[in-house]
Amino acid sequence: MKKGRIFYGWWIVSACATLNFYIGGVFFYGYQAFFDPIKDTFGWSRTAMSFAHTLQRFEGGIAAPIVGFLFDRVGPRKLMLFGVTVAGLGFILLSKSSSLWTYYLYFMVVSIGFSTGSAAVAMATIANWFIKKRTRALALMLTGFGLSGALVPVMVWLIDQSGWRDTMFFMGIVLWLIGIPIALLMRHRPEQYGLLPDGETPQAEGSATEESSTIAKPAVEEARAPEVDFTVKEALRTRAFWFISLTYSIQVLASSAVFVHLITYLTTLDISRSIGALAVMGMTLTSLVGRLGFGWLGDIRDKRHLLVVTLSLQCIGVLILANITNPWHLIPFLIAYSPAYGGPIPLRPAIIGEYFGRTSFGAIQGIMMTVTVIGGLIGPIFAGWMCDVTGSYRLAFWILAFTSLAAIPVILAAKRPILKRGDQTVNLR
Repeated sequence: MKKGRIFYGWWIVSACATLNFYIGGVFFYGYQAFFDPIKDTFGWSRTAMSFAHTLQRFEGGIAAPIVGFLFDRVGPRKLMLFGVTVAGLGFILLSKSSSLWTYYLYFMVVSIGFSTGSAAVAMATIANWFIKKRTRALALMLTGFGLSGALVPVMVWLIDQSGWRDTMFFMGIVLWLIGIPIALLMRHRPEQYGLLPDGETPQAEGSATEESSTIAKPAVEEARAPEVDFTVKEALRTRAFWFISLTYSIQVLASSAVFVHLITYLTTLDISRSIGALAVMGMTLTSLVGRLGFGWLGDIRDKRHLLVVTLSLQCIGVLILANITNPWHLIPFLIAYSPAYGGPIPLRPAIIGEYFGRTSFGAIQGIMMTVTVIGGLIGPIFAGWMCDVTGSYRLAFWILAFTSLAAIPVILAAKRPILKRGDQTVNLR
């Protein structure tokens, strides 16, 4: 791989953003469009439907550290190829569901695919290719998810026109057509190709081709700015790791419930599915303000303070959602909630890289995702159960709104750990 005018890391960012656009539109956000049609086909309860998403979060929590350790050893290309292949097959199988247990089973196949070949692998890859511009690069990659909300009205239209089964089958085929070529573009670390993170130029002279990467490595090492590199064991011994994990576990309680139930919640208020789809599109598009804004600020400001801002905005946004009575109330909800939803997404991998380095990034991020998935397990099923019991989502959203504030003192206590080796004393805070 020759070093061209455009740093290859930016091509990886663009490729991952494209894949995220499709995945977000058909699954992470667009799957809300399938919720009512599937429920009406089989007559299942909202709790039963929500349990599939809880299983997804549970699977993600188990898979995350495994995928992280594999990423650090085999790189992103093989993982992403496997993941998009399995997820595409899962969509095709899901379109053939005939009972609740087969629905859960096939949903898990999709989940395993995306756990292996989606956002976590993309974030770890970009964290390896960038240091100084890491948060901005992550934010740009994640704009794919933000823009993907534009596909949600398309998903609603396709389901209304062709039914949920044919739409889901089509989704699996298109995922293969898009995802497999993108997976082939992935590369693990810039040093393997004689390059440096952020596209910096080695001080020593010499060519930087893939074949000569072992020759170029001394120049790469010499030019690299010092950076911290915790092992997994060392990271787990820090308070910062557990405080960051707990913060995101609390944050995702509310966001995962909104993520799964927004369209269905609005239909209980006699707001149409088409308006609900537009609300999801508006939420993801306006979340770009948070993804890009906090992504840019994350490289120049304390990420903990930025997370405090997002947690406060999330509380306000979910409170507005809990009190919606007219469609126009969605506007202040989107203004408050969307930046709060988008902002923490690039900040998490950025703070992991800043605090713990690149060498074990995949494994550390994977273990942290296992801890934070607890909130994602609880949020959707709690909201669905509350609606089944009380006949409304309002109380659930009231409760979840205020849980966001509990994470503020936790993240403020997550000070950057200090690691010293050799003759010096190790000081892990």
